[in-house]
Order: sequence, then C-alpha cells, then structure tokens
Amino acid sequence: MTKLLPFIIALLTTSTLTACVTQNYGNDKATPLIENESSKNEIAMTRISLGLGYLKMGNTQQAKLNLEKAKRFAPNLVQVYTAFAHYYDTVGEPDLATQAYEQALSLDGQDADTLNNYGVFLCRHEKYAAAEKQMLKAIAIPSYILVAQSYENLALCQLKAQQFEKAEIYLEKAIAHSPNRASSLLQMMRLQYAKSEYKSAQTYLHRFEKSTRRFNPDALALAFKIFEKQGNKRISKNYANMLVKMFPHSFESKQYILNELSVIDADKLAEEYRALQRGEHTNSNKKRVVVLSPKTSVNEEKTGLSRDGLKPIMANSVMPTKVEEAELKAKSFNANETSEVKTTVKQNEANAKDSGLVQVEKALETPEAKIDEPVEDDKPMVSLPIHVVKKGDSLFAISKQYNIVMKSLQRWNKLRRPYILKIGDVLYLADPKSAANR
Repeated sequence: MTKLLPFIIALLTTSTLTACVTQNYGNDKATPLIENESSKNEIAMTRISLGLGYLKMGNTQQAKLNLEKAKRFAPNLVQVYTAFAHYYDTVGEPDLATQAYEQALSLDGQDADTLNNYGVFLCRHEKYAAAEKQMLKAIAIPSYILVAQSYENLALCQLKAQQFEKAEIYLEKAIAHSPNRASSLLQMMRLQYAKSEYKSAQTYLHRFEKSTRRFNPDALALAFKIFEKQGNKRISKNYANMLVKMFPHSFESKQYILNELSVIDADKLAEEYRALQRGEHTNSNKKRVVVLSPKTSVNEEKTGLSRDGLKPIMANSVMPTKVEEAELKAKSFNANETSEVKTTVKQNEANAKDSGLVQVEKALETPEAKIDEPVEDDKPMVSLPIHVVKKGDSLFAISKQYNIVMKSLQRWNKLRRPYILKIGDVLYLADPKSAANR
C-alpha cells in the first residue's frame, strides 16, 4: 500500500490539472454547457480591433458594424466609446465624437488614455484650454506610464496656440521624463531654431542623433539649416549630402536641389514666432491663437507625427486583452502610424481579406452567436488570437514577443519572403485551420 501511495497522488493531481473548461448545467441538470473562456469584454476588444483595422483602410461601414457589435457585447466598456470617438472624429462628426468621449469618461473618469486622447481631439478643434486640462489630468494619474508623450502633446498643442514659452516648458518636461525620446528632441530642435537659438538647437540635434540610429529627411533638413544659419558651410553641406544620398526622392531632397531649402517647416514656425514678438497675430482678447498649417502626409511618415503633430494613445486601449498583455502600450489609432488611404471599397475589401480581418471576423461569429447557448458536440468556443501590426514591428520581433516559431507565423498567415508587414495588418497567432476544427 505504501508503494502505491505516490502513484495514487500523481493520478489525482493529473486528473485535477486536466480540466480546461468550466461546465455549467442547464435546467434539466443533465446537459452540460461549455462556457467560452474568453469573456464578453475580450470578444468586444477583438471586435474593436477589427473595427479600427477597417477604419484605417477607409472601410467605415465595416468599421462601424464591428464597433456596434463590440458595444452589444460590452455596453459599459470604456474602450468601446473611445473607439467610437475616434470613428466619429475620422468621419467628420466632432459633436458625436465629443459625446463618445464624455460617455467614456462618465464610465471611468480616471482612464488616462481616454483623457489624453480627448485632449488631443480638443486641441485639433482649437479648444486649447480644455485640451490642456484633459491632458494634465491624464499626467496626474500615478499609474499612467506615457507621461512623456502627453507632455509632448501638450507642447505641440501650445505651439498651435502660439504659446511658445509654455510649449518649451512642456517639451522640457517630456525630455526630463524620457531623455532619449527622439520625437521630443526633434520638436525642441525645431522650437529652438524658430527662436533663433541655433547653439541650443545644435545641442538638441546632437542629443537627437545620439538617441536614434535612424535618420529622416525632416531631421537632416533641419540640421542643414541649423548649421547654415551659423555660417558653418562645411557641416551644413555634409548634412545636405546625406539628405540627397539617403533620401533622393524625398520632398526635402528635391527642395535642396531646387533652392537649397530656402524655406522649411521650421522657417514657417520661426516667422510666426517673430511676428508674435512684433505683437502681430493676436485676437481681441490678446490670446495667441494662430494655428500652424497642417503637415502633409509625406511629413507625417517621416516625422512620425500626425497631421498636426499630436499623437493619440489609443491602440493600447483597444487591443484584445490577451494581446494587450504581450504588447507595450502602443497606440493605434495612433495618428503617427496612419497613412493616406486612396483605395475604392472593393480594394478595401480585398485588402481586408489579405490582412486577415475578414477571416478573423468570421472566426468570431460562432462565439458571438452562441456565447450563452449550448454548444454542439461539446466543443469549447474559440476566439482566435491575433496581433495587429504597429509601427516598428517585424515578423522576427512578433515571433519573439509571443514565443512562436517564425515559420509557423509564415505558414498561418501565408507570408512570403521578404516579410513586408503593413501597419494595421492582422496576423494569426494560431493555426486558423486547427482553431476552426477545435
């Protein structure tokens, strides 16, 4: 009997660990109901991700359809309303977007991402004081980790309002919280250049180059101008050569060849600063409210900024929970990751099929229809795990993030070399065929 005791204990332990689903019984106490291990909130999160994926590609109809389904699953989920706010903002319905943000904050007034995004939205609509208030509320929340980005948003908003001193203070705070934040350093370079503080701009240029190994046309053009203004022709020429060789097809490169970059974006900011110093561009209340001209889509890609420089922090709020655990707070509606959409509805549908949105949507239909109903063949319902590609992702990085072999990701998503991923693409993190047969 003593010899059999370890075997009996092991057998009992094994039987305890083999349970993988929770069983409840119907009214007759005989037919077991297999509950979906994914909660309604998780399914809603996946629907939100699908909706945002469609919205990024310009398919607003499918985007709203998925957001409405998310709302049915989780009517009290904050992320549902922040997603709707972004949707309404995208389709040009600011009043409805405002209502959605207010609804989200009525559910959780301490959701820092929502506060930041609401502030970005208000700034875009030139409600600068209200925008500043919302973003400062987000920063004040102790658990909020994207403080540097919100301070940078505040600075860019103040630049739109021509509050240059406050903009500089907020950029200093952004850099203090994240000393190697390249976008903040680049904006500080731009501001110092606008103020004709070329030595200070040069200092931030060196810090920018040290913090990032990746050059972009905008930074090289600004570096050229900083040294040119100081009369250092040799170094300015070096930056110009780098610009032309590294980015021959860029707008800045063409402008250098045409007119040696006589006017860049920072020059426009400098002119506004000088006009302000002369007492111009003030309204009847003597508030500085001149708005900078929006950046073009070309500038968006090269600087990593949105059309007005502000960066919503929203993808981290709308990713599925299981994916969210594995991802750093990335931000998707991330205006800094958006690109110009110029496809027709049919092309959007084709792109959706290629990126997996349609397949993922179909995979969700079964749990959606039967989440609270008996499941045939006693099979647990499956929510297919996915990853929505964000800026900086690569197939290798994704495989490391989820501890999945690259060849498996390649096979599941029908990828071919070279593995070119686009922001907003949806990748399966499991075999769709095996998941469908489970």
